[in-house]
Amino acid sequence: MRLSSLISISNMFMNRFEINRKRTNLFSRPLHIALEPTLKCNSDCVMCNRNFSRHETKKAESFLSWETFNKVKPLFKYTRSVLFGGFGEALLHPEYIAMLREMKKDSRFVFTYTNAILMTEEIGRELVDAGMDRICVSIGGATRETYRKIRGVDKHDRVMENLKLIRDYKKKKGVAKPAIFLEVVAMNSVLPELEGLMELARDLGVETVSMPNMVAQGEELLKESVWLNVDGAKAAFAKAAERAKKYGINFNPPNLEVNRRSNCSALFDLMAVNWDGTVMSCARERYVIGDLNTGAPEDIWNSKGLRGLRKDFFEKGLEHVCPQCSCWDNNPDNFLNPSPNSREYATRL
Repeated sequence: MRLSSLISISNMFMNRFEINRKRTNLFSRPLHIALEPTLKCNSDCVMCNRNFSRHETKKAESFLSWETFNKVKPLFKYTRSVLFGGFGEALLHPEYIAMLREMKKDSRFVFTYTNAILMTEEIGRELVDAGMDRICVSIGGATRETYRKIRGVDKHDRVMENLKLIRDYKKKKGVAKPAIFLEVVAMNSVLPELEGLMELARDLGVETVSMPNMVAQGEELLKESVWLNVDGAKAAFAKAAERAKKYGINFNPPNLEVNRRSNCSALFDLMAVNWDGTVMSCARERYVIGDLNTGAPEDIWNSKGLRGLRKDFFEKGLEHVCPQCSCWDNNPDNFLNPSPNSREYATRL
């Protein structure tokens, strides 16, 4: 076992101990890091909130710098996972593979989200050889027409070819990693294609198909919400689950039962770093907790603002700290009438 793995395991147990003791100043380091390569994107998805609450990000052209990367790098050995991806298209970063190689020297598990448009044969081989553990490919349906409608670009065939290339290279190398997941946002337009999606997943060597629930950022998207078509959506999910089981594919449809999780550990085990060095409380971007351009990661991790959030979490609960968050409160109103999920609206601590 690598030294970094032993450090990671020890850090995990320390973190759990500190949470159980309700500590707000933590000796443990983040168990999970989300490191964003860029806000730039080469798709134009209809449900993306850059078309609603964050128009300015559509003009983003900048990338994560090596200076910021190297400030985060000492934390990698403590982690259980690193998401090397963010709000933009990760593979647009010109030095993505070089950074991934550096990350894998210490990181136990690295994964990313990508639309796979740029995942050519060369880049696919580099991702495999660099040790990427999981690639979650965001798509818009099983057919070219639906893909174009939802993703805003006519790249369905290119993506399918890229996934076949990485499938074939993994077979040639005799390796199982990176695991390939497909992720399609749950929308009424894709429900008729779910069984076909499982056929594609089988052919592409995909292990898991996941369907995160859509957050209706604009009124025009309400017609696409499966929360307004629960019976029809559940019937489609059941048929897709049968097909997935037949092919040995894990299928994770969205939860359409109104309920609440009793806990969320993001304030205690996650550090979300944007491309520009700003640090968020989590992927929901409710709070800006620091900036690596002016502070060290260890100082941000136990900053006054973050310690205050942890204290409020223990004393007042999740509903006070993160109201209307669909990550823990599975209520249709949080998906149909969401609060802005945008760093431009985040509270700076």
